[in-house]
Amino acid sequence: MASPTEPQSGPAPVLTTDPSPLRVHLRVVRALLMREMSARYGRATGGYFWAVAEPVGMILIISMAFSILTRVPEIGQSFMMFFATGYLSFNFYRVTSQQMSTAVRNNYSLLQYPNVTPYDALVARLLLQTLTNLFVAVIILSITIWWTDEPVSLNFPLLAAAVGAATLMAAGAGFMNAVLFHIFPTYEQVFSIVNRPLFLISGIFFTPESMPTQIRDLLAWNPLVHVVSAFREGVYPVYHPAINSLEYPFAIGLVSVFFGLILLKRYDERLAER
Repeated sequence: MASPTEPQSGPAPVLTTDPSPLRVHLRVVRALLMREMSARYGRATGGYFWAVAEPVGMILIISMAFSILTRVPEIGQSFMMFFATGYLSFNFYRVTSQQMSTAVRNNYSLLQYPNVTPYDALVARLLLQTLTNLFVAVIILSITIWWTDEPVSLNFPLLAAAVGAATLMAAGAGFMNAVLFHIFPTYEQVFSIVNRPLFLISGIFFTPESMPTQIRDLLAWNPLVHVVSAFREGVYPVYHPAINSLEYPFAIGLVSVFFGLILLKRYDERLAER
């Protein structure tokens, strides 16, 4: 009989605890984020250079064209700065929603793993594209301010609010489109056709104040006009837009995210099928 002071023989008990669902989700999102970053920028020559080069090229070309058509922009003295503020703020919605809309399709093989869900793939793309948009906006705005010597006074809280509203709208559109594109393939073409004119009617090339009252009232229904106007107000100290109610795009974004999450919950299993 073993004495009380002798150690007991046999394997020591091992206490294991399963990770919480939140911890699993965070790990999966982090892995997908690193994979997306490597696939999109790590393998391409130049990496993040092309993420900056594309909007820079667009801004330069459009600025040169508008400089030929007219001499003075509606705000400030530089067409480059005027167009950059509109293009960059609009891109927080456009590029993010596009990337999220195809996240499920492009990560189909990963969805076969038990811990990977369509929601994880969408959140990973939302985070990556938002960080990329911020990086691109900071680089381009810094270069444009230095190059044009345009007198600006950056209102960072207002800029952050405009960027947040555009990103929230993009998240809502991305969540819904990821499901609807899969269930109704024709809807992808319809959405592309309907969404295309937004580039022209969201105030990138003009200010709402330059439009007649009736047209301005119609433009106010476009939430992206409020985003672009608020972003420009955050750059130009002398600009006080007539259309600048960020509560509207924030409300649109919250409602679309809500319905997008409901669709994801309803068709979660179906999204993993081809």
